[in-house]
Amino acid sequence: MRRLTVCLAALSLTVLAGCGGKAADTSAAGTPKQDASASAQSTGGTTTDTNSAVVKAENMIADCMKAKGFQYVPHPVSYDDDSQVGKYAGMLSVLEPADQVRTFRAKYGFGVYSRLVYPNDPAVAARQQDPSQNPNNAIRDALDPARQKTYDVALQGFSGGLTAKQEANKSADQGCAGAASAKYFGSGQTKEQQAAAGREYAKFENDPAVESAAQKYADCLKNKGYRVSSAKPGWVEQSLFTDATEKVSDPAKVSAAAAKAGLANEIKAALDDLDCRADYATIARTKYAAAIRAGNGVG
Repeated sequence: MRRLTVCLAALSLTVLAGCGGKAADTSAAGTPKQDASASAQSTGGTTTDTNSAVVKAENMIADCMKAKGFQYVPHPVSYDDDSQVGKYAGMLSVLEPADQVRTFRAKYGFGVYSRLVYPNDPAVAARQQDPSQNPNNAIRDALDPARQKTYDVALQGFSGGLTAKQEANKSADQGCAGAASAKYFGSGQTKEQQAAAGREYAKFENDPAVESAAQKYADCLKNKGYRVSSAKPGWVEQSLFTDATEKVSDPAKVSAAAAKAGLANEIKAALDDLDCRADYATIARTKYAAAIRAGNGVG
């Protein structure tokens, strides 16, 4: 049974079957990619603005579907409790003031074990969305198979199994959800903009001063006993964060005592990481902030 959900991801509505798919690891520019919550936080817009746009987009989808002969119940999702993990623990944290990052990490580390120790704390709580709560599932399920296909095209536009004529014209039909996304969240970067972002990011990656600072950063971590997977700019700042994430592959199997002990070790690693990256973060923040944001699709 198919589950329909209109999700907000990186400030763009995307219709997915249950929205259970994992985001790609890299952007079109080939740079390390942040998760959706981190991208949303990095745009500079407020959650109030975002929530308002989501409501308007959902209402537009409902009107559009009605015009096409289908019922659609607006189903906006609130983004008031987005966590701060992407902002202060992930890759883009190098662009934040060091004192703010330190305050976050001194309590939450990289935001991994802290989600188990502080499960209801909005600073680290992972957003959970239950596709079964979408009222449009029942509406679609009540249709016969032929009407379900028509419903899907009306909502999502053409996708797969197209005739040559449909393939040529599919860009003109992005479905009600795509039209709402384009109006309220933009259509994303063009190929030319992606290419330009890639070129700017390459300047950051290949700047000798950045490369030297990244190597110094990696060496500092190694001297403190940490494993560093890569000293490459854009990747070195994710080494300890990634290791912390991999240690909690199954949260259900982590006891409360183990979570607290794990958080203590994670906080130490997160603060050591912050101390080691000082020069690297300064260059990134003062000289390449725009390139790093654009290269990671957060503008």
